Amino acid sequence: MDAKGERTAPVLSVKQVVKTFGEKRAVNGVSLEVMPGDIFGFVGHNGAGKTTLIRAIVGVAGFDEGDIRIVGQSVRTDALACKRVCAYVPDNPDVYEFLTGIQYLNYISDVFEVPADTRRERIRAYADRLGLTSALGDLVSSYSHGMRQKLVLIGALVHDPALLVLDEPFVGLDPEASFHVKEMLRELAGRGSAVFFSSHVLEVVEKLCNKVAIIKQGELRACGPTSEVVGDESLEDVFLDMIERDVQGARGADGMRGIDDAHRAQGSQGAHGAGEPREGREVDAARASRSAQTGRTGCGRRS
Repeated sequence: MDAKGERTAPVLSVKQVVKTFGEKRAVNGVSLEVMPGDIFGFVGHNGAGKTTLIRAIVGVAGFDEGDIRIVGQSVRTDALACKRVCAYVPDNPDVYEFLTGIQYLNYISDVFEVPADTRRERIRAYADRLGLTSALGDLVSSYSHGMRQKLVLIGALVHDPALLVLDEPFVGLDPEASFHVKEMLRELAGRGSAVFFSSHVLEVVEKLCNKVAIIKQGELRACGPTSEVVGDESLEDVFLDMIERDVQGARGADGMRGIDDAHRAQGSQGAHGAGEPREGREVDAARASRSAQTGRTGCGRRS
């Protein structure tokens, strides 16, 4: 607690988390912290490890090494306590189709023991803002993808979670609904909760989030306040530049291997016979070395 009695410990703490699938490390030693009031963006290409880490955070999937804590409780040993203060919106929400919208929201409210008066007030307010009120009496089976997304978002917010985790929350939402969802996330963070979400819409992440992390091949490549990660560039520029550097480094390393194989095949014909000049090989080696040095980084660093 700080001098005003407000919580200053992390709402979400991820420490050296590793998740493997066979021989592949989908998440490789990731560490980050999400504080009260944070809206934390999690960015990466397809297959980078975003959803794998998110599923581990919310207890949907296990992990092999490290620790994840939500408001100080371990996801491993106090899973139920973590889930009581957390809400999760997946990228493709599966909702009970045999329920009506309001039945689903009342079910979620019952699970989290939200009082009747409080749930009515919150459901009405959120449904009105997202334009879903008139459809709450309809079966979920009749809902479009966007309507289901709105319904699950309302269900996630109805118990006012300490941590809200979302995977691609803006997919399927119309522009007006996207605007209101952003406002709802800001309001939740303003009450001292924390938001952690992944998105491929980098412009939204840059404008909405006060902190951001970029993951590539299971490892954090940048993490910290958005202004520090972005600097004088845009988040899109930073992300694409990072990918381009890695591609160039990989090409340099592949070129070096090919040239070395060719020289070994030449045997006594000379160490620098036909092929790329030595100076070019040294440049490629330097590029490969720089690429290799952009491995794991903790939050607050950019590689």
